[in-house]
Amino acid sequence: MESVHLTPDRPHGERCGEPRSEALALADRAAAAARAELIGNRRGILGVVEQPSAQFLVRPRRAPERWSFLVVMERMEEAFRTLSRLPMATRPRGYVNSMPFYLYDRADLNAQLETCELERLARQRNRVRILPSPAEISRMEEALRWPTAYLSGLEFHHVARAVNLGALWAAFDTDMDKALKRIKVTRRAFNARKLQGLRIIAAALVRHRVPLR
Repeated sequence: MESVHLTPDRPHGERCGEPRSEALALADRAAAAARAELIGNRRGILGVVEQPSAQFLVRPRRAPERWSFLVVMERMEEAFRTLSRLPMATRPRGYVNSMPFYLYDRADLNAQLETCELERLARQRNRVRILPSPAEISRMEEALRWPTAYLSGLEFHHVARAVNLGALWAAFDTDMDKALKRIKVTRRAFNARKLQGLRIIAAALVRHRVPLR
């Protein structure tokens, strides 16, 4: 008769092929995580990711080494994005609505849910506007003055317009084909004017020794 070798019972949490010390350590961690969850200590919960330090939350901005038309283009696009984040009115305030706030019943909410209107309204109400920092506002004010300061005169009218519109459209991901069709300018002519204006601004910044930031 063959002898049957019985393996001892494995402790709870120990898997086949896993050393007993590691299984015990995992059981201890699980017990500690359960106690931490009961008392509300998130740092002791099993599998939680440590909170990153503040230095990794803010991405440092590096100033370029020298002025170029690419640096000018990036600064112009950044200026228009910063301008859109400012809490300012874009048009005069008209007549306001004095009607009381409308309360939706269940039938209205169900109808809005079917047409995705409820989700759209929720996104609008939950939208958070992140205000720009003082450094971003300072760079915006500096960059928005460049077309007026360095592209003044009738001979640079279309060049300055191409620089401003190009940065504005790039900042808001505007459809270039539709926008150019609306102002009746070909893409080749628009890009040539924009590149000419960016090069003139970059050369003027180098000539006036404007500091990079």
